[in-house]
Amino acid sequence: MNIKNDFPIFENNKWLIFFDSTSSTQKPRMVIEWIKYYLDNCYSNIHRWMYDIATKSEKMYTDSKQKVADLIGASSYKEVIYTYNSTYASNILTQSLKKSDMLKKWDKVLLSIVEHHANIVPWLILKDEIGIEIEYVDVDENYDLDFDDFNKKYDEKVKVISMTHVSNVTGQVFDLERIWNLKREDTLFVIDASQSIPHFKVDVVKLNADFMFFTWHKLLADSGIGVLWWKTELLENMNPIFSWGWAIWKVDECSFTYSKLPNKFEPGTPNLTWALSLLKAMEYIETIWWYEKIEEIENDLVKYVLENFNKRNRIKLIWSSKSKNRVWVFSFVIDWIHSHDIADIMAENNICIRSGMHCAHPFLNKINVSQTSRMSIYIYNTREEIDKFFEIIDNML
Repeated sequence: MNIKNDFPIFENNKWLIFFDSTSSTQKPRMVIEWIKYYLDNCYSNIHRWMYDIATKSEKMYTDSKQKVADLIGASSYKEVIYTYNSTYASNILTQSLKKSDMLKKWDKVLLSIVEHHANIVPWLILKDEIGIEIEYVDVDENYDLDFDDFNKKYDEKVKVISMTHVSNVTGQVFDLERIWNLKREDTLFVIDASQSIPHFKVDVVKLNADFMFFTWHKLLADSGIGVLWWKTELLENMNPIFSWGWAIWKVDECSFTYSKLPNKFEPGTPNLTWALSLLKAMEYIETIWWYEKIEEIENDLVKYVLENFNKRNRIKLIWSSKSKNRVWVFSFVIDWIHSHDIADIMAENNICIRSGMHCAHPFLNKINVSQTSRMSIYIYNTREEIDKFFEIIDNML
């Protein structure tokens, strides 16, 4: 099976080597062609329809949510709320907690030091607006969550624990099931699964999460489709921060009534094309043997990349050799070359990587690193492409 052939961008850019999939993945032909088919044949608005193409459109939208619910183990597709991306989902969540009086002044939120800004800044906004407190749990020498530090900081003031599942800098997978064993019933548990969903199945029941958010452009779908999942009992008792269109059931001159779930939290006309791309991205994954194939390819390529980095002792790779639980994200530093210059040199050789601080400033400041280059790979990458990458690296050393 040559997975690369499923992605038209590589046919149209013969020399392209794409090592920036942690930022966003390329799109398979199946997703691209179905978007065109949908717009050509059955595009229509949904809800309150009576005609055939609207029926088809509504079914595709609901099917996409059911696919998500099945994937993450949600009890109902009505718990799946669509947003633009992870950042938007995180902001909706934090502001809804505020509007629903579920967070108050002096309440504490625990984050990890490695969080992406999408899971930091929305909480900092609440700190400015209502005076919550924020503390950061450190990581240990293996870049895993430091549970000794967690236990010290998890006091009676903590009302929310919000953690990434996988670091977008180190690729380390956090043991979030352990959080479930430690947390009290009065604490809400939020998971940022943006970097885990592309690599392995994530079960909200197994993790005992209250909320989880992630984005699908990192898993082969079009950009502009994110997911905010939350338990039904929380959805029913929380107030949305936006409301109009399908989110409203009834309006009179002085009052209004919210719609039932899930429309309550999805105001206005949704982006139906995004939802279709999500559905077809998941169906594409099924055609390549589901997540088992992703993990099979990943395990082989991760081992190969690490072997190559270990042969080059003048490169500082931000990872631990003791780590056995990581995904295919590799952030590195060459002391005498700025990360932007490394990215430029790679670009001149048709290799796409990312450079900078990767929206993880607190973590990089903590480890005294001002910038890194990041190589991230996915199912359409090959050992030959990795060899080409290290050939360019060797010319810099």
